Amino acid sequence: MRTIGVIGLGKMGLPIAENLLDRGFDVVGYRRSIECPELEAAGGSVASSPADLAASCEVIVSILPTADDLERVVRGPEGTLSTMRPEAVHLEMSTIPVPRKLDLMRRLEDVGATMLDCPISGSPVMVRPRLATVFAAGAAEAIDRVADVLDAISGPWVKTGDFGTGTHLKYISSMLVATHTVAAAEAIVLARRNNLDLDMVQSALERSIAGSALLEQRGPRMAQRCWLPAPGPIATLHEILDQVEAHLHDLGEHRPVFEAAKAVFDQAVADGWGELDISSVHDQISNEDAFITGVSK
Repeated sequence: MRTIGVIGLGKMGLPIAENLLDRGFDVVGYRRSIECPELEAAGGSVASSPADLAASCEVIVSILPTADDLERVVRGPEGTLSTMRPEAVHLEMSTIPVPRKLDLMRRLEDVGATMLDCPISGSPVMVRPRLATVFAAGAAEAIDRVADVLDAISGPWVKTGDFGTGTHLKYISSMLVATHTVAAAEAIVLARRNNLDLDMVQSALERSIAGSALLEQRGPRMAQRCWLPAPGPIATLHEILDQVEAHLHDLGEHRPVFEAAKAVFDQAVADGWGELDISSVHDQISNEDAFITGVSK
């Protein structure tokens, strides 16, 4: 089995590494704090630097918070670029602007390696059971070479086309998450205003053409007004929505439904609700203080 490097052992990266270990891959991880006892307990090892990791890996997976973080681990003083193996494949799974990824992809091409644009769509709790979806974009031959790695990371994954199309599909997915969440919240708030039985409303709508995955997943939380633990924190989604907004601006596009939904999430962040689940926008819409498992925020 090939050795896979995982850079970024956070809420998404650690379960990705564990999934790879489950499939029999050797896994070397790296995070800035260096120590990762969870990975070692699962059977992986920890590298002292990104360069150390790249020297021993045929495939590298990175999932990081920002473009600057990715730039640092690839091109920094101890970055992967200094030791990257020719023919190595780097699966870049962060949600960051395509131009920043493209620049690094070209740097890797200079040393004979390949970067793929592979953002993952789904909340952290969906990763370990392999329910999140990877959007794999870039050189088709390289994607085929790492198909078994993608199979190990997530159950569903799809080839989306040229480099960058994975991120753009992730933007579309995030637009739908935002708009569907707000639509579901508006529906539950209206049901409350009309004193309807919320369990009945949930059951009826799930079986109708009006149902949605977001209503099915978040409707019960909205009914109970229970925002923690948060399978999908507002702050995480909001960071992506900011990127979507900037991308639409660059394209000269106006999307009023998205803009209305984003305004709700903007206000939630401004009110300090970032760590709460996205379903808490129910209380933004109903003009109530957010409650955390019955305790006012």
